[in-house]
Amino acid sequence: MSAFLVLVRLRLLDVTRSKSMFLFFVLLPLVLLCVVAGVFAEGHPFERKQVLVVESQGHAGVLRALAKAPEVRPERIADAAHGRTALRTRVASAVVLFESDGNVRLLVAPYDGLFGKGLASLLESEGAVVVVETVGVPRWGYVHYLFPGLLTFTVLLAGLFGMGSAMVRYRENLFLKKLATTPLRRSTFVAAQLSARGLLVLAQVTLMIAAAWGFFDITLTARSAAWLMVITVLGLLTFTGAGFVLACVFRTETLVVDTISAATTPLVLFSEIFFPLDDLPRLLAQSCVLLPSTQMVRLVRAVLLYGETDLLRLAPGLAILGAWTVVTYGTSLLSFKWHR
Repeated sequence: MSAFLVLVRLRLLDVTRSKSMFLFFVLLPLVLLCVVAGVFAEGHPFERKQVLVVESQGHAGVLRALAKAPEVRPERIADAAHGRTALRTRVASAVVLFESDGNVRLLVAPYDGLFGKGLASLLESEGAVVVVETVGVPRWGYVHYLFPGLLTFTVLLAGLFGMGSAMVRYRENLFLKKLATTPLRRSTFVAAQLSARGLLVLAQVTLMIAAAWGFFDITLTARSAAWLMVITVLGLLTFTGAGFVLACVFRTETLVVDTISAATTPLVLFSEIFFPLDDLPRLLAQSCVLLPSTQMVRLVRAVLLYGETDLLRLAPGLAILGAWTVVTYGTSLLSFKWHR
């Protein structure tokens, strides 16, 4: 029993003496609890059913009518194609279209038929003539919505851990100190690390895309596949740059790993992996737009779900990722040292 108590005491001291371990095990759950409570103070984003209203002559009246129903979250969109995609991926529960004769066509999925009838009754009470149409959706619809987020999360972890953790480990085992005695340039070393990590991630992403196309009915063209690879490479550069910064700031691998682990949960919540940013408090949503993970999710979703391949439409997101890459690598190269 005395040996047991000694081992328990050693393990407790191992955690409490390390600031990073203490923060990770004790304070992080409390911080996450407060964050989640603040984000979902007004309820879970899927508690209210989203209804998309296509812009037309009568859309303002429909939006006012829908606003009277507390269980409905109406949103105006520009085109019907966007609405059908949202319905197919189960993000929206109904789409409101306007016919040339002024009548309203209400599109719902088969499992939302009863909801559609209730919605039609609400609109008809406001004087609209409504036709309810049931639209078939794929079995894996919500997987289509989640896939861009899962792909982004894969690249994010590969970049942060692949560069941040590895670089600190190389410094701790004096591998970098030995390299400092050679004519090897820092840029050559970093380029080699990026190339190796890039090949691994591209292979991983290729398998994910192939599985999504083959087993989950995600539509993929040669042009969209090419854009996915471009976005993946740029995202990997961004997240490896962030990992490089962490490796320059922190001295131990344990601290880097704990920091990355602590950062990934908020990034998952605030990067549109599970739900749009519109469901978050306004100020928080506006801030999260600038996150590289948010931009990568949006780019992948635009290419994969909405078939967007126009460079001008994708340019803003690509520019934000590029800016993050320049800033992180610029910062890390200026502060990088072979050894401390």
